[in-house]
Amino acid sequence: MSEAEEITTAEAPFDNLHGDSDITLRSTNSVDFHVFKLVLSLVSPVFKDMFTLPQNGLQSNVLSAPIIPVAESSTTLKSLLLLCYPAATPTFDSVGDAKAVLEAARKYDMQAALSRAGDLIIAQFLPQHPLDMYALSCQFGWQHHAQTAATKALEIKDLGRPSNGFNVSLLRRLGCLYWLGSSSGGTGTGAGGAGTGTSTSTRHIANVGQAVIARWFDEYLVSSGKELLARPCGSTLLESAHYNNAIVQATGCTSCRGTVVGIMDKFRALYIAQVDKVVATVKLKEAS
Repeated sequence: MSEAEEITTAEAPFDNLHGDSDITLRSTNSVDFHVFKLVLSLVSPVFKDMFTLPQNGLQSNVLSAPIIPVAESSTTLKSLLLLCYPAATPTFDSVGDAKAVLEAARKYDMQAALSRAGDLIIAQFLPQHPLDMYALSCQFGWQHHAQTAATKALEIKDLGRPSNGFNVSLLRRLGCLYWLGSSSGGTGTGAGGAGTGTSTSTRHIANVGQAVIARWFDEYLVSSGKELLARPCGSTLLESAHYNNAIVQATGCTSCRGTVVGIMDKFRALYIAQVDKVVATVKLKEAS
């Protein structure tokens, strides 16, 4: 810190409005945060031990409160201190800022603040930064958040699927097909039915056995299954062009064309629910 750098006071609640704070933390960019030893002692064993040491050598301000220079910027220090106040909820400008706060919380052994920060950071950044959140969760040992971030990351297009335990287990469990519809006298009346004007396929369906299904439906299952292997999440099915292609092909089936839109819509909803259910059953392996 340059001697010529102007010292400023932090915004409320760290501005010492009532003049009763008993310790001041000064950031690297010369912003003073007026706080209380009791609060810091309760949330941080590091500060608690620090306050037991003689403080005669510390600089003091006009109110004679000791000033402790810290290695954090005012942005980091503000968020860190707000985490120590139950009624305050900080937000973070970037993932980098959030990580700096986490590092500071770990440095000062603020376990409650660290846990709370993790929940807030995941909630704020997970939708747009699932990979960063996964890495951060692994770094700080948040198994539950790592699981959530890994699942969210499956939605990223063209990410690729490394052969880790999570993906291998997931792909094994996605190796199945789903069946909706019924048959009567060899002519299907549901999404998998075989009617006049369309070719059919015979396929073994789990929990059903051998079934004769319309070729367009068989092709949809195979094509969507391949997409799921590359990107195993419900949004893959919602965005798949194979869904509309299947419906177009189904219009050539006299038994399917009248009901295919409604039945396929129901089928896709069940399909998505099953995929999400399977993904939720796959657990990350904890680092040994």
